[in-house]
Amino acid sequence: MLFTKSVTLTSTSTTTVFEVPEGYSAHINYLFLSNHGGSTNNMTAFVENDTDGDGSYTAKFYIFNAKPLTSKDYLELSDGAMFILHPTDRLRVASSAGGDVTALITFDLIYTGLTFNTSTT
Repeated sequence: MLFTKSVTLTSTSTTTVFEVPEGYSAHINYLFLSNHGGSTNNMTAFVENDTDGDGSYTAKFYIFNAKPLTSKDYLELSDGAMFILHPTDRLRVASSAGGDVTALITFDLIYTGLTFNTSTT
């Protein structure tokens, strides 16, 4: 099922747009960042995952890293671009200045079922 999720950034804090729930994967096929403010913002968007399962989220994949976005401009990823996120992966965004910035994603949320650790120890 397709979903669209958006957040508005009004500070420099890193904000989670979406976290994939257990038992699902998300196929992100559209990412839109828009600067409604009066000055340039450096935009960062990244996927992070908890590779160790300890909640530390140290692994990051940067889609945009401090990409300048001038006033009233936007960044867009579409036209066949797709990112596959797995359970507990999350998409996060941040801006360099407290402005009026919107981040929006469209994704297909697919039920994959719960997985069990079958290894013996």
